[in-house]
Amino acid sequence: MGLNEVSDGSKVVITRIDGGRNARKKLMDLGMIPGVPVTIIRRAGRNPMLLSVMGRQVVLGRGMAEKVFVR
Repeated sequence: MGLNEVSDGSKVVITRIDGGRNARKKLMDLGMIPGVPVTIIRRAGRNPMLLSVMGRQVVLGRGMAEKVFVR
């Protein structure tokens, strides 16, 4: 499932990153790497998502969140 489909408070693990090389690099620079756990702090409508990744808070837009797949 895509990261953009996960509800607030959920804890998931990244399984795959889709998109072009630049998008994947940007996501990996934010710590979004397959195998890394992510907690959804806030997912408010069409606004960017607030996540906890490797002990840091990360803000991720919906378009980028659609490229991240989790379980």
